[in-house]
Amino acid sequence: MEEFEPVLVRNVHHSDLERLCKSVKTYAGCYVLKDPSSEAETAGLDAHCWFPSRDDSILFQLQWAAPNHA
Repeated sequence: MEEFEPVLVRNVHHSDLERLCKSVKTYAGCYVLKDPSSEAETAGLDAHCWFPSRDDSILFQLQWAAPNHA
């Protein structure tokens, strides 16, 4: 079995958490939410995500890099 590929999504707003959860599940992944590591005040959390394959990881990153996270 391949190792999970880590993906970091920074500054996920609380209003986007449900969509993040659905996106991660679409690619059979899992995630952990953490407070932002930077000292600057941000409105969101950092999502550390892992996926079962590199392809799933790339597809997820493309989805979250798109404007408006469609």
